[in-house]
Formats: sequence, C-alpha cells, structure tokens
Amino acid sequence: MNSCLLKQKLKPKPLMKLRRAGTMKDKLRDNAEVISAYIKQLNMQRPVPGKKPVCDVDLHDLTKGDVKTLADGMLYSLKREATEEDAFEKFFESYPCMKELNEVVENFHEMHIHVIKLGLGDKQKLAKAKLFFAALLSIGDLITDIIMIVEYFQTRSLWGYAWASLASLLTNITLQALVSFGQNRAKPWKRQLQEQFFVWSLVKPGVDAWRVASGAAHEEGQVVDAQTELTLNKSAELVAEAIPGTLIQLSALLMSESEPTKSALFSFAFCILTAAFTSAITSWDWDLGKENRKKRRSFYGYIPSNVNGKMKVFASLYFLSAFNLLTRSFACVLFYIKGGMSEVATLLGGELLIYFVIKGLRRDLWYWVPVYGGLGVFASFMFRWAVKVVVDWTAVVQFRHPNEVGGAYFTFSLGLTVVMGVVAALQYEKVVDDVISSPNSTFVEDVELGEDNQIVGGEESGLEKSTVVTIMVLACAGMVVSYATLLVSVKREYLHTFISTKTGNEIAQELFTKNEDDEQRFWIVAKNRHKWEHKIGKEVKAWINEKLPLWLEEPPEWFNDHRRSVIPDDFVTDPEILVRLRTNNVKKIIEQRRRSSLGEIFATQTAGGDGGGEVEDQ
Repeated sequence: MNSCLLKQKLKPKPLMKLRRAGTMKDKLRDNAEVISAYIKQLNMQRPVPGKKPVCDVDLHDLTKGDVKTLADGMLYSLKREATEEDAFEKFFESYPCMKELNEVVENFHEMHIHVIKLGLGDKQKLAKAKLFFAALLSIGDLITDIIMIVEYFQTRSLWGYAWASLASLLTNITLQALVSFGQNRAKPWKRQLQEQFFVWSLVKPGVDAWRVASGAAHEEGQVVDAQTELTLNKSAELVAEAIPGTLIQLSALLMSESEPTKSALFSFAFCILTAAFTSAITSWDWDLGKENRKKRRSFYGYIPSNVNGKMKVFASLYFLSAFNLLTRSFACVLFYIKGGMSEVATLLGGELLIYFVIKGLRRDLWYWVPVYGGLGVFASFMFRWAVKVVVDWTAVVQFRHPNEVGGAYFTFSLGLTVVMGVVAALQYEKVVDDVISSPNSTFVEDVELGEDNQIVGGEESGLEKSTVVTIMVLACAGMVVSYATLLVSVKREYLHTFISTKTGNEIAQELFTKNEDDEQRFWIVAKNRHKWEHKIGKEVKAWINEKLPLWLEEPPEWFNDHRRSVIPDDFVTDPEILVRLRTNNVKKIIEQRRRSSLGEIFATQTAGGDGGGEVEDQ
C-alpha cells in the first residue's frame, strides 16, 4: 500500500492540523505516510515487547522510529488486554498522536481494525490447527486402543487386558453418547441420530474441534455451547479411557509372559502423550480465554504474554501432566505387583477418603452446580470424584480453582504422587532382589531367572527391573522439574493460586459481598444455595426483594427471562411480585430445565453467562 493510494482512499476531514517542516531525514511528511509506515510495521514479524513502549511525540512530528514504537505499542496492547476492543481503547489512551490520527482521518479506524484482524489471522489458524491436532490425537488414541484389544485377544493369557481395554473404550464412548443425547434431546430425531453416529464412528472429537474452530453458534434447543460440549467430552475421555487405558497397558507391559511388542510400547506412549496434550490444552485454553481474563482477572492470566514465557508454560503443563500420569501409573502397578489389588485399593481409597474429609470439614462438599436433593448429592459426589481423579492422574492445572480441588490440594496431590513413585520404586527393587536371592519364592508365579539374574517368564517379566526403576526415577524428577519450571514461568501475581486454601463457598459468597454491580451480584442466586445461604442468605434475600420491583418496572438489559427463572420462589416475599416475575415464558424455561438434569446443572450457562466480574467463578 503506497502513499498515493492512501491519499486517495483516506479522506481527511476539513479541519486537519498542518505539519511543521522538519529537518530529520526520516520524518514523515503527512498522515498518509504515517499510516503507510505504521501498517508496514504492523505487518512485520517481531516479538511482543515485555514493557509498554513509550512515545509522546506529536502527530505532525512523527518519524519512522516513532511509528515502529507505536506498532510495538499496539502489539503490547493486544497481548495485555482481553479483547481487541479493549486493546484499541487502551492504545489510543496511551498514544495521543494515534488518537488524533483516528479523529482526523475519516476511515482510519475501520482500516486499522481490518489490518489487525489480518495480522491475527495466522494466530487464529494456529489455534484452529491446535484443536484439530488434539482431535487427531484423540482419534488416534482410540484406534491404537482397538489395535491393542485385537492384539490382546490373540494371546489367551492376555484376554483379561483385552476385556478391560474394551470396557474402558466402551465406557468412554457411552459417556460421550450420553452427553450428546443430553445436549441434543430437544432436537429432531434425525439430528440426534446424526450426533450418535459421530460418537459411535469415533469421529466425535474431530466434529467437536471443527465446531469450536469455526465459531459455531449456540443453537436453540442445545443445553451448552460447542466449547463446553468439547470440554465435557474431553473430560469423559480422560476419566474413562486415557487413565484406565494407561494402567491396563502398563500392567500388560510389566506382567506379560514375553517381551513387549513394538505396537504395545507405541500404544502406551501414545496414550500418555495424548492425555498430557489434552490436559495441557485444557488449562491453556481456559487461561487464555478472553472472557475469562476480562471477568476473572484474579485467577486467569497466569500465562505471560511474551513468546518465550508462553513456550515455557505450555511445555511445563505438558510434561507435568505426562510425568504425573507416568508416575501414578507405574506406582499403582508396582504396588499391585507387591501387595495385590487390596494394597492399591487401600492406597487410592484412603487418599479419596482424606480428600472428602477435608472437603467435609471445610463445608465444601457440595459442588457449585444448583442441583439439590438426592440428585444433588449424587451429582456433587460424582463431580468431586471425577475432578479429583483427573487432577491426581493428569494434573490439569485449571482444576486448582477453589470450585474444584483448590490450589493447596493441587500442589499436595503432586507431592503425594512423587512420594508414591519413590516408595513404589524402592519396594519393587526390594521385591525383585528378594526373588533373585530366593528362586523358590512363591511371590511371583512361574518365575525364572536369566543369565544376568533378570526375571524372565512369569507374570511380571515384561520389563527389566533396572528399566522400571530408571523410568520411575526419571518420571519423579521430571514432575519436580516441570512444576518448578511452571511456577517460575507464570506471572508472579498468580503464584498464590497454586497454594490457595480458598474454598468454593468463599468464592460463591464473594460474588455478592465483593461486587457492587447488580448484574454481578445477581449470580449468587444461580449457585448452589448450600454454598452461601447459611452465611449470607438473609442479606441476599433482602437485596433481591429490594431490587425486584425496580427490575420489573424498568428491566435492565441483562435481566432476561433466563435470569428471572433462576430466582427461587421462596426468595420472593411479595406474592404479586412473584406473579409478575413468573411469566409464561419463564415458567416454560423452568419446566424445561426440570425435565433435563443436564439442563439443570448448566442453568447458569443457558442463562447467558456466569458473572463474576473481578471475582473468579468457573
């Protein structure tokens, strides 16, 4: 784009400040030349500055060097602010010369936005490629699991692993089918069949990724949006297939009667890498979400804006998850080899009991979803259990949120995994040494010793002792290094979230107590009442009854039918106000929600948001 073309396209308003004559060789002569140089600088590949660039030069005195600084300032604003609109606003506040240019050149703002969006196009393509890569990994993991099931069935002694793998695979697909059914139950039966076909043909991860990448709208009749559906299916994949599949395949590797095949080793490694990528990308996407960073700044935003910082954080998230899953899996299998299923059940059951006792003592057992009665108890237990399993085995950093396990327990879980790995490795080494020194030991069935005193044959002859111990040591060390690198790489103001003892109850209550805006405070009624009513129930009820007449008389833009539907009947003291509140459309929404447990759970999302403001609320 040259200066002549810009002069023709950019029509200046009549009152334009004339430039003073300058003596500097690189001084720009007019507004068109400034814009041309500025756009050229924006299109150049460059790292985002770590500090905010400073430029206080008047518009008519700008040089090429100043324009480069301004372009850096625009990139800095784009990285620091949650949305492009916020970035433009901050940019013009910081650089008065560009604000003046925006005012005197009639169509500069539209062109500015267009150029910025073109520049962000490559990043958007990268984000889409990331989604599709994750989907390909998930599909590939399903295929490798099927291959291993076929391989296990070919050997009579491995049939148990085959049936266990098949059960894990079917559980994952069934859970995704249930999510799809709940999501589309209001859709025509042909659409429901189509969605079920996507699930059972194993292409559902790709379909979900395509919908999110293409910005698919939240369709009428669907319970949640495409991003939430993708997250639900990924969670089901981790809990039902990735974690159990890793344990099953590792058991087969360690306890098989023959040397492990290349396909078995590849499938096991692929399972670990897929689960780690899913874990890392989940935390990554939640933290970089623009709305999350805008509304919940005290929790989201730990990933730095510079490229090197982002690379360090992503690598830390990935390797932390991979080493965590590897350590846990090896530890549990080695404990099983030593003491059988009873020892593993005692270990994991005791750990789960401690977790629930801590939650109970802190009155944080209820999950945040607004579901009550027997269904609420069941839903809270299942959500708490599932999130804990995902955290313990794959270290999803996102779940350090107070609504989930909390920062302190997240860090404690990582430390416990390292301890489990070290203890399991030491015990396994001792057990193998005992077997070698006493060939007649009955600990391992059909044990034979090779030339180098390595166990061969029998149920645990798949990998040599030295290999197992080395893997455990490296995995434990990898966990420590990865987590330390993560803590060093994140922004310092977010370090407290990794050791926070704040509970979900406190988060829910802060929605009301630490917000002044009515829209933000309103979201307290959409959270599980067990988490806040015993503390601030009277204050919330009084506030609702004070505000309702005003909202019904002159409804704020945010006070729509969905939000009216989440106000409990017993919170409205005036019968006439309650009648006005419960319009036919509101009654219809409430009835639809009651018919669908999934809809009840995600009532907050269907109501149009989750509020939160400066207070994070997941």
